[in-house]
Amino acid sequence: MAGFRALVARAWVLVALGWSSAPAHAAPVLREAELVGQLRALGVTVQIGGSCGSADQLAVYNMGANWLCLGDALQEGAEERSKVLHHELVHVVQDCLDGLVTPTSMSLAEGLRGIGTLSQPQLSGFFLQYLRNQGNVKHVVAATALLPQESRQREIEAYALQADPELVQHLFRQSCQLS
Repeated sequence: MAGFRALVARAWVLVALGWSSAPAHAAPVLREAELVGQLRALGVTVQIGGSCGSADQLAVYNMGANWLCLGDALQEGAEERSKVLHHELVHVVQDCLDGLVTPTSMSLAEGLRGIGTLSQPQLSGFFLQYLRNQGNVKHVVAATALLPQESRQREIEAYALQADPELVQHLFRQSCQLS
């Protein structure tokens, strides 16, 4: 819970100050191999290559099985690969917030609302600003339109933060305990 409180404090600062980059004292961004190693140490099975579900899926994280798959289509294109990996890492963080060993996960917004620090408009504005910065609001709205509200929120958060490896890795370090 202490890690989550740190996440809340950081999120409040990010919302209030309009986060755009990591502070000077932030931990360095891990390379993919290091990140995959940490995920495996946490107990997440990581599959690199192969099929991850339907033909159009680049990657998937299954919270019930703690399984992360980075499909064949991601073997080239380092920038897209990093974005997709960090998108899925947000889902791992959401899973850690509810307990990695449980078959459920918690949206970042739900966790922050649960301790009463941030209002729904502040949280929505935070994620919306990230989507606007990436220019993917319309894509995300279309891609999540048919999902149940809880799943939709988790996907919106992952799409919103996927282009900010520093923040996503910070959330990962604060929310997921390595064994």
